[in-house]
Amino acid sequence: MEKITKLLTVLKSPELVADFQKQCGVDFSDPESENKKTEKGLKNDELNTVRLRNGFSKCAENTDVADILKSNGHVKNGYSVNGIGHISDKNGLINHQKCETGKQKTEEEEDLGKSSYKVQNKLLFILFHFGASLGNEIFYLIFFPFVHWNLDGTLMRQMAFVWHVAMWAGQALKDIICWPRPASPPVIKLESRYSLEYGMPSTHATVGTVIPFSLLILLRTYYEVPLGLGILCATVWMLLVCCSRIYLGMHTVLDVVAGVAFGCLIIPTVLPWVHTLDLLQVTHPLAPVVFIGGYFLFCWLYPKQKIWNTARADTANVHGICGGVASGYWLLYQFGWLTKSEQGPPFPLPSPTWDWVYLSFLRTLLGVSVLAVIRGIFKPLSIHFLCKMYKIDKKDIQAQRREGSEVPQKFITYYMVSIGASFIVPLLCSYLGIMRESFYHELY
Repeated sequence: MEKITKLLTVLKSPELVADFQKQCGVDFSDPESENKKTEKGLKNDELNTVRLRNGFSKCAENTDVADILKSNGHVKNGYSVNGIGHISDKNGLINHQKCETGKQKTEEEEDLGKSSYKVQNKLLFILFHFGASLGNEIFYLIFFPFVHWNLDGTLMRQMAFVWHVAMWAGQALKDIICWPRPASPPVIKLESRYSLEYGMPSTHATVGTVIPFSLLILLRTYYEVPLGLGILCATVWMLLVCCSRIYLGMHTVLDVVAGVAFGCLIIPTVLPWVHTLDLLQVTHPLAPVVFIGGYFLFCWLYPKQKIWNTARADTANVHGICGGVASGYWLLYQFGWLTKSEQGPPFPLPSPTWDWVYLSFLRTLLGVSVLAVIRGIFKPLSIHFLCKMYKIDKKDIQAQRREGSEVPQKFITYYMVSIGASFIVPLLCSYLGIMRESFYHELY
């Protein structure tokens, strides 16, 4: 047991992440300056603790902050401190008006969060940034539509089920476990998009495991795919995503290992059910009520966040995407345009041709343009509508987060985007004569 504890301690160590970064050619450009920043950071932390204990009774009116203690992300009485003297309320929103300390941010304090670094291996820098992008929102907004516009709609719908569970459960676990990301320094943070989220487990690692291996299993179910080549491609995909999270300084090795293990647990748990669920969501008359209601319910079953971060909003995006896909295909089936395939799998894997490449490019270009227009229309409309309903200023982002309007806004926006991807774009491509003939028979 002691050996296991020591191993977990080593895997959780930020020094291990920093060593990996150095091996990959990333290092502080001025190590002495970073040591000084660390010392200043410790001094400021001590100073802020004194401020918190002695000065907040005057600067935070009508709030119970007497017991707030600065503890690197830990929260007392529903409030937190971000390390530079700012108070955050129960929704993780920094209160600048009630505390003058938050306005007294010196140049030294601003410098603490910045790390000047040098990259000696540009190839690894580009490669691991690409690997990280395989788990980002923009990738999924392109990858899933590309699969069902150009490859197979059944594959996309069934993969979306597994992706949905992986994202929701992974993000929820982060806000339950509440382990911070690796400390900087010694780690160099090369990414800021997800820095407000907790680190355990790595959702990138979970999804980076679930997507390629689920895709491989489903491809082997419906098509004649070489197993060895498929395993190689899926493994490279997974390793690229996992290593990128350590390289960018966003996760410890333990976070990544836990994410992969969680993904390996999700695949055999969820994948056996996706075929039945897919048929139900497309063909059952009450499918929109049940499935969309279920997705929206999952938005509110998300664990209560101690500090606001992007995790809950990201899961709302996923719920909206899956709900929109289900609705789009349900409409195609109800209108009689989508029918069951007369032949059964496995099918021979079609070889790519220049004609397929050309038409896939046209479908993707047209589809992404349509999705961008839909998002540009429904995002401001949903914000305007919900802010009016919640009686808050649509320009006040903190109020939207505090009152909870951010979650339905994300859901509505991406629900409409996904209906566009699964219903409007295929019909538009069919009208222009560039849609795949097999698309309307991909229900196995």
